[in-house]
Amino acid sequence: MLPKAESVHENGTPDPWLPPRSWRAQVAPDGATRLVVYVPPAELPDVHLRLLSAMGAHLSIAYTQLTDRKANRTHPKPVRYVGLEIPVSRVLSALRSASDLIWYDGRHQLWVRGGMGEQVVLDELGVLYCYPDDPSFRDMLEGIPKTPALGMDGRDYVKVNFRAEADAQEEELIAGLNLQRIESP
Repeated sequence: MLPKAESVHENGTPDPWLPPRSWRAQVAPDGATRLVVYVPPAELPDVHLRLLSAMGAHLSIAYTQLTDRKANRTHPKPVRYVGLEIPVSRVLSALRSASDLIWYDGRHQLWVRGGMGEQVVLDELGVLYCYPDDPSFRDMLEGIPKTPALGMDGRDYVKVNFRAEADAQEEELIAGLNLQRIESP
């Protein structure tokens, strides 16, 4: 299965480069500490679900659609769908049901916040960001090497992949978690 995104050359032809299986600590542009995690597409669902499972009993979700695949256009401002205080078991089940969309389609970002303000973000490139840099997140990354190497977010040219079969999953995810559309300012 194709990943959410692939490194390409300037002319769009495939680049054989693959992101390292690794994580690193980083200070985000806003000054917050975070972990940046890169894993192969086959491992992404398991690692993502493990990180989310460490966040508590209820989660808040922001599904941020960057591209409307059906209309073949990128939104000038992302379209956000939000749900608050959803039981973690319901969130994990919904994500598993929308697996093509969540882990293999680059049309969106998924922001998940726990009850203590901790966050796990899966971006359109397949990169995971964990806020803050916390021992509970580091524990969930056991077995993945720590390295300062950059991943897909450090590449000059990236092709984001879209999957037509994820269209229905997107609609089901939004409806199933009762996410409400929030207008961008």
